[in-house]
Amino acid sequence: MPVENWLVLPNYLKKMKKLFALLFIVSLSLGANAQRYNLGFGVRAGVTNFLGDIGGGDVARNFVYNLELKDTRWSAGAFVRYRFHPLFAVQGSYTYARIQGMDSNSENRARRGRNLNFTNDIHDVSAKFEYYPQILSVADVGFRGRYRTDFQTYFFAGAGILIHNPKGQIGGTGQKYKLRPLMTEGTKYSPVAFQMPYGGGFYFTHKRIHRIGFEFSWNWTFTDYLDDISGVYADPSAMAADPLAAQLANQWVSQGNVPDAVQYGPGSPRGDPTDRDNYMLMTISYSRLFRTKTGFYRKNYSWMYGRKRRFGGTKAKF
Repeated sequence: MPVENWLVLPNYLKKMKKLFALLFIVSLSLGANAQRYNLGFGVRAGVTNFLGDIGGGDVARNFVYNLELKDTRWSAGAFVRYRFHPLFAVQGSYTYARIQGMDSNSENRARRGRNLNFTNDIHDVSAKFEYYPQILSVADVGFRGRYRTDFQTYFFAGAGILIHNPKGQIGGTGQKYKLRPLMTEGTKYSPVAFQMPYGGGFYFTHKRIHRIGFEFSWNWTFTDYLDDISGVYADPSAMAADPLAAQLANQWVSQGNVPDAVQYGPGSPRGDPTDRDNYMLMTISYSRLFRTKTGFYRKNYSWMYGRKRRFGGTKAKF
C-alpha cells in the first residue's frame, strides 16, 4: 500500500468512529422516543348506592331517580390502566364497596310496612375496555407549553365478578346477622356473581406522570340477591333451623295505610325476581404513570406528541 494511503487510513478511522458514535446516540434517542407514559397504577375512593328490592323511592324499580340518597355508602379500590392506542385502553380494577337498603327510608307504603333491611360488603374485580373520543379531549390545558396539564374523557364497558355477603338486623337493634346461611326465602344462592360495569369518566394528567380523575360506573349484576330478596315469602319450615331466620325474613310492621298483614305471609311476593340488582359507584382517583418501551407509531400518537397549531408550534397531549 502506498505511503500516502497509510497516512489517510487514520483519518478515515477517526471519521468512522465519529459516525458510529453519532449512530449510537441516534439509536439511544429513538429508543427513548419509543418509551411511552401509557401504563398507570392508581387508587380511588368514593360513594356507592344500590337499586334493588329494598328501600328506594315511591315507585319500585324506576331506574336512577328511584335511588334513596339516605342509603349512600362508600367504596375504595385500586386499578391499573394501559393505554395501548390513542383511542383505546384497558383497565383492571379491584373495588371494595358497601351498599345498603332500608325499607324504613322508602316513600313506598308497602315497603315501609315490609320493613326489611340489609347491608352488603362487595368485593368487585373487573376488567374494562375504554374508548377515548378525541373530540372530548383537550391538549395542554391553559396553553402553558409541552407536557403541562392535559384533559381526557373516556367511556367504558367491561365484565367482572363480585363476592358478596348480605347482612340484616331485626328492628333497630344494630346487631347484624349473615342472611345467606339462613335461607330467608328457602333458597340457596351463591356468594359469587358475574357483573358488567359500564360508564364513563375523565382525568387530568400533570407533567406526564400525575393523574387525577373522576369515574361513574353502573354495575349491572347477574344476581337478584345482593339484598337477600328476590321471590316470595317462604314457609319457616323451608328456612334454616335457626329461629333468627323467620324473624329476619318477615319483619312486617303497621305503618298506617299499608296492605294487610296477610300480604306479607308465606307465598306472597317478597321481591321482584324479574329484575337483577344493580349498584353504582362515583369515585375520584389518583394514579402514577410509568414509562413502557412499547408504544404505537408517533405520527398517530397525537394525544402525547400534540397537534400543530394553526400559526406554528406544538400543543402536547399525553
